[in-house]
Amino acid sequence: MRIAAFGDIHGNLFGLQAVLADLRGQRPDAMVITGDLVHKFPWGAEVIDLLRSLPHQAVLGNSELYLTLWNSPLWPACWDMPLGQEAVSWERERLGAERLAWLAALPEHVAFSGGRLEDLLVVHGVPGNPFLPFLPRPGQERSPWVQTDVRVAELLAGVDADVVICGHTHRTLLRPVLHGTPEHRTLIVNPGSVSYGRGLNVGAGRADYALLDWSAPAGWQVTLRTVHYDPAPLHRALLGLVDNFPAAAFMANRMRPPGAPSVPEVPPDFESYRWGETPAWWDARDQLAAWHALRGDGVV
Repeated sequence: MRIAAFGDIHGNLFGLQAVLADLRGQRPDAMVITGDLVHKFPWGAEVIDLLRSLPHQAVLGNSELYLTLWNSPLWPACWDMPLGQEAVSWERERLGAERLAWLAALPEHVAFSGGRLEDLLVVHGVPGNPFLPFLPRPGQERSPWVQTDVRVAELLAGVDADVVICGHTHRTLLRPVLHGTPEHRTLIVNPGSVSYGRGLNVGAGRADYALLDWSAPAGWQVTLRTVHYDPAPLHRALLGLVDNFPAAAFMANRMRPPGAPSVPEVPPDFESYRWGETPAWWDARDQLAAWHALRGDGVV
């Protein structure tokens, strides 16, 4: 069994097309998307339509919630940032009601079986919360955001999977963690980002994904792959939307090819969101009628 895993597309159609082209030579049996299909780049509608034309399973990310919670009783006041709301409103209009309903109904996780039931779990952030991340160990990288083994074990409480695939941070991560019992090890796999990277994964025209291969003798084996594509068409397309899409100039500067000049920008205030800003009601969501109405699951 071979599974291709990627996510944090954020409406970057160019990065997605590059990954899909590379995958044609890898011949995966299944394709899983770790959430954040939309938001930040302006081609969320095209990304959704392309993915829906292919066999895949996607999970709910925090960016899906930024778009689908808008104007609902569940929208947190801390998200009331003028430019951020402008970008959300712009994209909601492009997506339309049917695509928004599809995003809102995405599962919070999906599971695959290799050697035993549900031994591979796919989430966006951590199990049960798309707003929280898995991070490197202290000292593992030159990053101000790290987590101890104790904290990661807490975030994995109740998880029996051998492998957890996640996203959210836009940086690759392979982190084995002992938790639950002295013998139980879970490998955390973050394939990186299709849209733009952080930390060691920074670079215009770069898209990252992972291949997970299962065999009876070896179990799950992970290969991290990077696809390089020409960022110039993406950059030109963003510049063409500067007078239309609220975040176009900011994203164009972030994705400009080597030697390309920057353009005047107003940094979007949604960039001030921080990992872990979970809505206060999140843990009680299954008891909220507004949550079930958003998800369209018929539960009252």
